[in-house]
Amino acid sequence: MKTVFSFALFVLISASCISFAQGNFFTGPEVAECIYHDTSPPLRDIPEAPLNPTPWRDGIIPLLTVPPKFEDSYQDDPVLQEIMGTEGAGFIFQTWDGVAASGYAPPDNNGDVGPNHYFETVNVRFQIWNKTGTSLLGPLNLGTIWAGFPGPWSSSLNDGDPIVLYDEAADRFFIAQFSLPNFPNGPSYIIIAVSQTGDPTGSWHRYGFTFNTGIPDYPKFGIWPDGYYMSANSFSSGSLNYVGTLNTAFDRSQMLTGAAATAITFTGSGATTYSFLPSDWNGATTPPAGAPNYFGQLHDNAFYGGSDGFDIYSFHVDYITPANSTFTGPSFIATSPYTTVNGITQQGTGQLLDNLSDRAMNRLDYRNFGTHQSMVVCHTIDAGSSRAGTRWYEFRKPASTWTLFQEGTYAPADGLERWMGSIAINAAGHIALGYSVSSTAMFPAIRYTGRYSTDPAGQMTIPEETIFAGSGSQTNLNRWGDYTSMNVDPNGINFWYVNQYQPTTGSFNWRTRIANIDYTIPVELVSFSANTVRDEVELSWRTATETNNQGFSIERMTTGGTFEEVGYVAGFGTTTEPKAYSFIDSKLEAGIYSYRLKQIDFDGSFEYSNEINVEVELPLEYALEQNYPNPFNPTTKISYSIPEDGFVKLAVYNLLGEEVANVVNAFQKADRYEVTFNAGGLSSGVYVYKIEAPNYTASKKLVLMK
Repeated sequence: MKTVFSFALFVLISASCISFAQGNFFTGPEVAECIYHDTSPPLRDIPEAPLNPTPWRDGIIPLLTVPPKFEDSYQDDPVLQEIMGTEGAGFIFQTWDGVAASGYAPPDNNGDVGPNHYFETVNVRFQIWNKTGTSLLGPLNLGTIWAGFPGPWSSSLNDGDPIVLYDEAADRFFIAQFSLPNFPNGPSYIIIAVSQTGDPTGSWHRYGFTFNTGIPDYPKFGIWPDGYYMSANSFSSGSLNYVGTLNTAFDRSQMLTGAAATAITFTGSGATTYSFLPSDWNGATTPPAGAPNYFGQLHDNAFYGGSDGFDIYSFHVDYITPANSTFTGPSFIATSPYTTVNGITQQGTGQLLDNLSDRAMNRLDYRNFGTHQSMVVCHTIDAGSSRAGTRWYEFRKPASTWTLFQEGTYAPADGLERWMGSIAINAAGHIALGYSVSSTAMFPAIRYTGRYSTDPAGQMTIPEETIFAGSGSQTNLNRWGDYTSMNVDPNGINFWYVNQYQPTTGSFNWRTRIANIDYTIPVELVSFSANTVRDEVELSWRTATETNNQGFSIERMTTGGTFEEVGYVAGFGTTTEPKAYSFIDSKLEAGIYSYRLKQIDFDGSFEYSNEINVEVELPLEYALEQNYPNPFNPTTKISYSIPEDGFVKLAVYNLLGEEVANVVNAFQKADRYEVTFNAGGLSSGVYVYKIEAPNYTASKKLVLMK
């Protein structure tokens, strides 16, 4: 096991004062080298680390909050959706139980998915499965990942607030948690691990960073080409007063190789910043070259006054010259008004659950579609009568500025509360939203809804579906979830979601449930037919809906042969509108042919249609067609049909009746023919082409124009 030791080094490069609304400031950049870093043995070979005692011996991991500054009265919601979606149909492709409680709360349940693995973390525990739900490793104590990793955190390897992400571009998994061995005093630590390969049961590059300014609570992370970005709420050492946000970029390129890594931090003022989310890049298309990572926060008028909205900041990092790093903003985007909501009701108990409606919920999901960049995020609001609903947004950047593309509040008028949401957008632009659901007449459950990219803006159109119905309520404890995680499979299509439920009424007995969700619209072929005209077969087909449809390969087979591609027609990608297609297969000899369509997705997957058979018959009569093109220079095509075997002569004559070209002079079987006549040796003018066959003679004019 390779271990590298170094002393913590903090250098305040500059104390720049960047002006914001209300006249408050950011400070930084502050540069820190990792205290230690090493590469672990394969995780599957490391014995489980013990659960060391923690400062929160009651098992309730603290969540530090900030009270509102202004009165927050309810306002009518112009984007309230009170009717469930009815378009399309989703289905839960797979689901299984995740990690269960180990005497700690809340779960902090989150996970992410790679090509072959699903990795879930909760407070103090983790587990790894293959994508069909077979456990490959765990559940194990979270500290096992950092077992044998020397440093001041060695006695606090299970402190929680973990986040796991899949780095799609690098095919690596990323995991981080805080370590608070001196709680409520500092210093505090963020410990990070990056898998050495795409196999999370293998070895990991491990890192430890010091944060002297306070307790880095509720850390959230995002992947970007130039860094692993973090934001955390900072509370002062000892007194635990809120002092602002810690906004940090960790050097991703170094951490992917296991080399010593730098962290660059800007500290946001407690007067203007709270619970940021860094953007988390997903998808095959990278952000534009040099694009900063985007940090977002709710701009709630209960905290900042003015109008409700969303703030977007830009974090540009420069590890070579840290003083060139900048954290700028905010770009304020006005949204429909929203209001925080009271606690969540449950069946059979007066215990209310915390809804964390003071912050945007994990994750700020980013995807680059080429024509525009998109980010989606959600939070809990009052949907009326102190009933929780989920507000969601899609922000787009088609050029230089982020704007609000669509927003909605999902809260069907059924008396149920929906909260603790997480949202993601896939490669087709479809959106999935997962959340908890509860009421005085219902135990907390896990559900999801969603929308297609072509649906009316601001509407969740996918019918709501239950992932798992809990059979109990949580008592004597108000903390629920703290965050959940909706993620997109690297295939760009499927969604994966994890959330908590209660198997029975009680405390510290929560469980988690993982679901693989697929509500993509299939390429629904509603008709496929063929029509023969002489030596041509015209194929026609229609689709009712399409998803990820690159196009159709047209395949033909003759009697006793094999299918071969004879053409290709591009598809319409993703659409819920009917589409019509056609293809003409020409110059066919008489015989019986079979046709089928090979529908191909953008990811290379494909499906075959049913086969249809057609017969191209011999001509019933002689015919000589007009040449094409006409006029021509110097070549043209001449088609003719003969219904019986015989000797055929096709020749070209000038207007004096002199033969100037012999095109065909041979015995031919009954069929349709097309020949090419090259008049390169003739002068411009009008000529006559003539066919002679048994019982048939015909002629037509052609015009050569040079």
